[in-house]
Amino acid sequence: MDWMVLGLLAGLVLGAYDFLTKLALGEKSVLEVVFWCSALGALLWLPFVAMGDSSSAALDLRQQMLLLPKSLMMVATWVLSYYSVKALPLSISAGVRASVPLWTALGAVLLLSEHLGWWQWLGLAVSMASYYLFSLVGQKEGIGFGRNLWVLCMLAATLLSSANALYDKHILATLRMDLVAVQAWSALQRGALALLLLPWIWRGLELRSLLGHNWAVPAIALAYVLAESIYLAAVQMEGAQIAVISVLRRANLVMVFALSARFFAERHLRPKAAAMAGVLLGIALTMAR
Repeated sequence: MDWMVLGLLAGLVLGAYDFLTKLALGEKSVLEVVFWCSALGALLWLPFVAMGDSSSAALDLRQQMLLLPKSLMMVATWVLSYYSVKALPLSISAGVRASVPLWTALGAVLLLSEHLGWWQWLGLAVSMASYYLFSLVGQKEGIGFGRNLWVLCMLAATLLSSANALYDKHILATLRMDLVAVQAWSALQRGALALLLLPWIWRGLELRSLLGHNWAVPAIALAYVLAESIYLAAVQMEGAQIAVISVLRRANLVMVFALSARFFAERHLRPKAAAMAGVLLGIALTMAR
């Protein structure tokens, strides 16, 4: 399958992940959701490592250390972004997060020597203009993008996510680390890092509810593992450009917008729809060859 198609598919799965995250955070604290997502994600991958599969068990100590920055960035990104998602309208927090492609593209050009065509640069420009429209809509809802704490948290999470995307390209394409091994061991590292959160959440932990009304929490872990698998498969493909894949993943905005309008009764749908159309146009231009 073409790496662009995989990048787009990863974005759609991420849209479902964003929606599930908003549902989960309505019932549980940020740190508890981060803990459960990390722990359950690790459990999903544990059987592959335990069975001693040749790919998932192939990382030596040096490679584990090389993978650790990715795991640290991901956990920090979750903590920051989840606080933002809990406090802001979902379409606004997702709109801020959608600026990832700009920072990733700049990093890819400056650090990884990627070269974008004119259509792709135009697609990035259109996407960025559309993201600016989201900030204007946010102002109508009383959210000042330059001084709101939760917006700043999402901006910090966005920068970390861009750095993580560039690091993914480095460890997969440059260092040639195995795809399955990266996914499996990164998930296990995140599960271990999540144990550091226990002193703050121990009293509120409840496993039984995850099988009942808090079903969105395990669903988040499953959706993220699926989205990550598709995304990393795209990154590893011959000729894949991380800057372009980053834009394609922002197709999650389509899912977020539709689900927010349907289930969360968000306001200012028309300007948000205009910004959404701009994002889609940017994606289409980015896919031009």
